[in-house]
Amino acid sequence: MWLIAFSFLARVYGTRYEDLYTEDKQMYGELRNKDNKKIREKEYYEMLQKELEKRAGEDTEISFRNVRKNNGVYKKACTIRFHDAQIAPTVYLEPYYNHYLDGQAVAESADNILNYCRCSTPDITVPDNFFKEYSTVKGRLGIKLIGKERNEAYLREVPHIDRGDLAGIYYYLLENKAFGNGMIVIRNTDLERWGITTDRLYADAIENCPRMLPPVLHALSDVLGVLLPDDEEDLYLLTNESALYGAAVILYPGILQEAADYMESDFFVLPSSVHEVILLPDNGEEPESLLQIVSDINHTQVEEEEILIDAVYKYTSGDDFIHRLL
Repeated sequence: MWLIAFSFLARVYGTRYEDLYTEDKQMYGELRNKDNKKIREKEYYEMLQKELEKRAGEDTEISFRNVRKNNGVYKKACTIRFHDAQIAPTVYLEPYYNHYLDGQAVAESADNILNYCRCSTPDITVPDNFFKEYSTVKGRLGIKLIGKERNEAYLREVPHIDRGDLAGIYYYLLENKAFGNGMIVIRNTDLERWGITTDRLYADAIENCPRMLPPVLHALSDVLGVLLPDDEEDLYLLTNESALYGAAVILYPGILQEAADYMESDFFVLPSSVHEVILLPDNGEEPESLLQIVSDINHTQVEEEEILIDAVYKYTSGDDFIHRLL
């Protein structure tokens, strides 16, 4: 049952919070193997950029770039800024390439992207210097939890807090009804410009998080809509109200002890993605079998950039933090 539950959970919570455009990866994954239609992605993106520029008008700024995601993943993305808009949506382009392989014209993809960006560009005004002064940023700082081993190069560029083999990086959270949540990662250069320490950054971010992204603990059976047998222990999903980088909730002061009190048990912590963790009351399960479940789901159901870590942790009531078993 756990394998099925994790699989379903990954599909529900895995990819829809950060990307501004989401696609069903199952539906289009097989299209990459259609040799009779396949062209190099580089050529496709060159054609797409020309079509976008032809349709967008002279007062529109179009830029293509490779965006570094978690775990060393890079994604091709396009940003389209209309007129003098201060904020522009980013569209990840792999789904459109897959549409092309399935027969969609490049011109149609260009029209779809432009229409999406027109609808998603927020009509808000941001002060020109809002990111230059720490005072205008500190009230919206959040934390994202990532694995250290697969992100060593990335962590050299960003301030972070170490928690064993995990690291918390910082971001500025921008909310708007037009496009949902946006994020600006805090970099070492930002810290230098603001003239603050990483300790100050952590203190402000950890104070903000419970307010901006309150923690939630749900029984997994409720999330999945299933009724468990009386003799089967429930699992619990720990995330935040937006399910946005909700694994970082384990950093919230006192939250792990609150979970232990609620479950009346010590518990295992299974990192199912950067957006949530699964808590399992400790009833003598073998950590080796739990690690196999985590690893299987991470490498079959979770997007590469959203994998947190292949590991099993345990929280013991009274401790300050989790400790790794495997």
